[in-house]
Amino acid sequence: MHPLLTHPRWLLAYLGAWTLLSVLPAAALGPWDTGHGVQAAAIAVLPTLAFALAVLPTWYALRAFPLDRSGLLRLATFHGIAAAVGGALWLGLAEAAARAAGLVPGWEDAVQRLAGRRLELAATGAVFWFLVAAFHYLLAAMEAVREAQARAAVLDVRAREAALAGLKAQVHPHFLFNSLNTISSMVVRDPAGARQTCIQLADFLRQSLRTPDARPIPLSEELALARAYLGVEAVRLGPRLAVRESVEPGCEAVPVLPLVLQPLVENAIRHGIARIPEGGTLALDAWRDGGALWLRVTNPVDPGSPAAAGGGMGLRTLRDRLGAMYPRGAVLDARRTGDTFQVAVRLPLDDGGTDA
Repeated sequence: MHPLLTHPRWLLAYLGAWTLLSVLPAAALGPWDTGHGVQAAAIAVLPTLAFALAVLPTWYALRAFPLDRSGLLRLATFHGIAAAVGGALWLGLAEAAARAAGLVPGWEDAVQRLAGRRLELAATGAVFWFLVAAFHYLLAAMEAVREAQARAAVLDVRAREAALAGLKAQVHPHFLFNSLNTISSMVVRDPAGARQTCIQLADFLRQSLRTPDARPIPLSEELALARAYLGVEAVRLGPRLAVRESVEPGCEAVPVLPLVLQPLVENAIRHGIARIPEGGTLALDAWRDGGALWLRVTNPVDPGSPAAAGGGMGLRTLRDRLGAMYPRGAVLDARRTGDTFQVAVRLPLDDGGTDA
C-alpha cells in the first residue's frame, strides 16, 4: 500500500502542498482582477488536487526505476515519456474544470482563458510530474532507511543473543568438568554430600538455562544464579571459599542485563580464589547511587601471579554486551591492587535498565 494511504496526516499534508502549488497554473491563466482571480483559482486548484491523487499509483511504477540501479538513458526515457503524459493529463483536467466553471453565471469565458495558454499549462503539468517523481523517490529513500534500521535492530538483538549463548557455552564446560570431578571424588567418602552437590548443580543449570536471552531480568534472579554457582563451588573448595554479600534494600527489583554477575563471580573463583592454597573471601556488593545501580565483586589473588590484561575473555565479552545494552553510561572497571582484584559495574537506571 502507498505510504500516504497508511498515514492520513501525511495525505492531508500532501494535498495541502499541492494546493499551494496550484498557484503556478493559476498565475499562467492571466490577469488576477477581482472576478478573474477567483475563476483562475477554481480552474487551477481542482485539477491540481485531482492530478495529485491520480499520480499516487506511480509510487509502484517508480519502484521499478530506482535511481541507484537504473541506467541514465533508461531513466531519461521513462521520465521524459511520463512528463509528457503528466502534462497532457493536467491539461485535460484543467480543460474539464474550465468547462465546468463556464456553467457558473458570469464565468462563461472560463474556457476562453485557456486559449493560447495550453502550452504553458502542459509544461506546468510536466513540471508537476518531476515534482511527483522527486517526492516518491524521497519517500522510497525514507522507507529504505526505516527498513534498514529495522534490520539493524533485528541483527543487534541476534548479536546480543549470540554473545549471551557464547558466554553460557564458555561458563558451563569447565564448570561442569570441575563439578563432576568433585562429585566423583565424594561418591565413596560422602554419598550424601555428593547427592546434595548434584542437586545444587542441577539447580544452577536449571536457573542458567531459564535466563532469557537479551532481555533485562530482576537483579534478584541474577543473585539467585550467582548463589547457586557459589554453592557448588563451595563444595569443591570447602573452607577455602568464604562469601560476603551486601545488597542494599530495593536493589533486587532493578532490571539488569542477564548473566551480568555470573562472569564476575566465575572470574573471581577461577582466576583468584581457586589459585590460592589458603583460598579467600569473595565479596559481592550491590547498591544504588543516584541514577545508577552498582555491582562489585572483590576477591584475593595470588601476589606472585601476573595480572591478566583486560580481566580475561569473560570480562571482555561482558564489556561488549554492556555497551550494546546500555549505549550511554555503562561502566565496567576491572583493576588489581596488590593482592586484591576488583570488578565494578555501573548500570544506568534510565538507559535500557530502568527501575521497575
